[in-house]
Amino acid sequence: MNEEINDATWIVGLLALGGSDLGGALVATEVVDDFNAAFGNATEPGGALRIVSSTMSAEALSGSVDLAATLAFGKPVYTEGLLATHPRLMVRRAERLDVACTSLLSQALDRSQILLIAVMDPFDPEAILAAKLEARLPFVVDEPAEPYWTSAVIQRAKTRLGNTAIDPKWMQDLCAAALAIGISSPRFVLQAVATARAIAALQDKQVDEGSVAMAARLVLAHRAQNAPPQQQDDEQQQPPPPSQSPDAGETENNTEQNPGDAELILEAIKAALPANLLNLAADGLGKRGAGRNFKAASPRKSGGQRGRRIGHKRASSLAGQRLDILATLRNAAPWQPMRRKLAGTDRMVVTRDDFRVSRIKQRNEATAIFAVDASGSTAFQRLAEAKGAVETILAECYVRRDRVALVAFRGKKAELLLPPTRSLERAKRALAGLPGGGGTPLASGLDEAYGLAVQVRRAGGNPIVIVLTDGKANITRSGLGNKVTALEETQSAAKLFAAEGFDAMVIDVSPEPQKSARALANNMQATYLPMPRASASDIARPVSVALKSVSA
Repeated sequence: MNEEINDATWIVGLLALGGSDLGGALVATEVVDDFNAAFGNATEPGGALRIVSSTMSAEALSGSVDLAATLAFGKPVYTEGLLATHPRLMVRRAERLDVACTSLLSQALDRSQILLIAVMDPFDPEAILAAKLEARLPFVVDEPAEPYWTSAVIQRAKTRLGNTAIDPKWMQDLCAAALAIGISSPRFVLQAVATARAIAALQDKQVDEGSVAMAARLVLAHRAQNAPPQQQDDEQQQPPPPSQSPDAGETENNTEQNPGDAELILEAIKAALPANLLNLAADGLGKRGAGRNFKAASPRKSGGQRGRRIGHKRASSLAGQRLDILATLRNAAPWQPMRRKLAGTDRMVVTRDDFRVSRIKQRNEATAIFAVDASGSTAFQRLAEAKGAVETILAECYVRRDRVALVAFRGKKAELLLPPTRSLERAKRALAGLPGGGGTPLASGLDEAYGLAVQVRRAGGNPIVIVLTDGKANITRSGLGNKVTALEETQSAAKLFAAEGFDAMVIDVSPEPQKSARALANNMQATYLPMPRASASDIARPVSVALKSVSA
C-alpha cells in the first residue's frame, strides 16, 4: 500500500468504499474535476456521480405528482425523485441550495440513503454551506486527487470492511481528542470511527494507531474550534516513584489491552490545524461563523415579490403573493375524477384549497459602515493595513451590490468621507485621501457612525458597523483634550449601539491588544478582534464573513 498518497486521494478511496455510510465531502471548485476523475476510476461502471444544480426544486429531489399522467389516467401518478433514483449526487454551488432541498438532503444523509459531494470553495467567506448539511459531510477536499484507487481494490476492501472492528479504547480517545479541540457533537466522532474502519479495510489490516490518527486528521482537524492544550515540558513532568512503576512485562501487556493513545491523535490533529486557528478561537469565531453578535437579517420591504423562488406553500391569501400555477395544478390533479363527477363537467375543477404561492428568498442589502481611527496613535502603526482591508471589503461589497460608507475621526472631530454608495472608484478615492495624525475623538466617530446606521435601518437596510481603533479616546465631543471626559462620552456613545442591537465589530489595530478596545467592544456588544501583526487580508476576512451572513 502506497503511504505517500495525499489526503484527497485517500478521501476518494474512502468514499468509494464507504459510500452513503460515510456521507460525503465538501469539495473545492478548483479541484472538482480531478476528484470526479479519481472517483470514477475507483467505482464500477454505473457508479459515477450524478451532477445536479443547486437551483433544483425540492420536488426534483423527493418526487412529485406527474400532472399529465394524472390527468390522463384519472388517478394520482407520482414520479420518483433524485433521492430514489441516484444515490450518488454531486451538487455544484452547494451554498445556493434552498432550505427545502437542504432539509431533504440532510434527512437522506441521516438515513445513509445517499452519497453527497457538495462543490464550493470551503475557504471563501462568500460561500457558506448550511450548517446542518455541512455537519453531515465528514471530509473537506481542497487539493487535487489522483486516480490511485481501482474498482478491483475497492471491491476487495468491501469484503474486509464488515470484519474490521475498532477497539473501544480508540473510540474513547477519539472522544477525548474531539473535546480537547472544542468539538462536543458525537456525530463527528462517529464519522471518525467509521473512517478509521474504512482506512484499515483499504490497508488490509485491523484498526491501529495509524488509521485512527489519519481518521482524526481527515474528519476532526478542520472542525476544530480551539487548539489542543499544550503538553508540559519534559523537566516539569515528574516520573512516578520506583515502587509504583510497572515492570516491563506489565507495560507490554497494558499496551496490548489498551491500544488507544489520545496524545497521538491530538498530535495528528494539531499537524492539520489551520494556521490562524488560535486567533480565531480566541476571539469567539467559529470555523465558518461570523461571530456571536451577527443576527439574522431583517426582511426587505418588497412585499415578497422580489427575490429567488425556492419552492411553494399553501396560499392563505393571494394578496401580494405570486401564484404558482404548476404547483396549484399538481395539487388539484388527484381530485379531478371526484370533482368532475360532482360538478357534472369535463373541465378541471380547482378550489381555493388547491392554491399554492411561491416562496421567495429575498436578499437583504447590507451597508458596511467603516469608522476608521485616523489619529496619531494608529496612523503610523496600522493605518496602511486598515486601508488595504477596507479596499478589499469594498471590492467584495461591490460584487454583491451592497453599499459601503466611510467615517474617519481624527483631530477634534469626525468626518463622513464617503456616504453609503456602491461606487467602488469613488470609495477608493476617498480612502486614498484618508489623512492621519492628531488626537482621537472616538465619541464623535461613534456618534457619526451611529447616526448613519440609524438612517440605513430606517430605509430598510441592514447596517454593520466596523470600528478600526485602539480604543484610546482623548478628545471630547466639544474638541477639548480631556481623557476622563472623553472616556465617559465614548462609553455612552458605545452603549447606544447595544441598545439598538446593531451588528458591530471592533478591530483592535494596535500592535498589541488593548484593554480600551476590548472595553469598547463590550459596551457596544460587538465582536472584538485583536489584530497584532495581521495583514490587510487578515483584517478583511472576518468582515467579509459578517457581511455575507447579513446579506444572504
